[in-house]
Amino acid sequence: MKRKYADRRGWRRIISSHTQKKQVMWPAFHGEAVLIQFNEIKAPLSVVYGGTRTKTVDKNYSWLQLFPAHSPHYVLTAMFNANHKLVQCYFDVVHQVGKDDQGTPWFDDLYLDLILFPNHRLYLVDEDELNEALEKGIINQAMYRRAWRTARRLKALISANPDYFLDLVRKIRNTFPN
Repeated sequence: MKRKYADRRGWRRIISSHTQKKQVMWPAFHGEAVLIQFNEIKAPLSVVYGGTRTKTVDKNYSWLQLFPAHSPHYVLTAMFNANHKLVQCYFDVVHQVGKDDQGTPWFDDLYLDLILFPNHRLYLVDEDELNEALEKGIINQAMYRRAWRTARRLKALISANPDYFLDLVRKIRNTFPN
């Protein structure tokens, strides 16, 4: 299981970045918001879902990561382009979250992910990674079942009102300086 830090430490693609954190206590979201601005990178990153290529990392792109206070076992990363336009929302199903000694949030990735695009297209991905982790004994049956339960619950929530999450991340992103 991979531990991922909000500041993306150790990610070789990043040459220079800046991270800001804040607590958000809104009716729509309680938790920590972390914005990482990619100032300089080695190479852009693009991904393909549903036959469409989407750039998720480039110079002056930013990622807003939301760590819910009462974690329903997910972390949401909203990816914005250099003009602060939302590119996609990436929901990591997680085993647990925490903070390091410097207060930087982290999460233990439980493999399943959901990706929501601004046009409301929604994808469930990495089922193969979850199955492989179970087969190799990296996770147990309880973690496997919780991952699927969380993914199904998230998919239902997102499908019922995708604009809830899209609007939320845009509003929180706008609270950070440009």
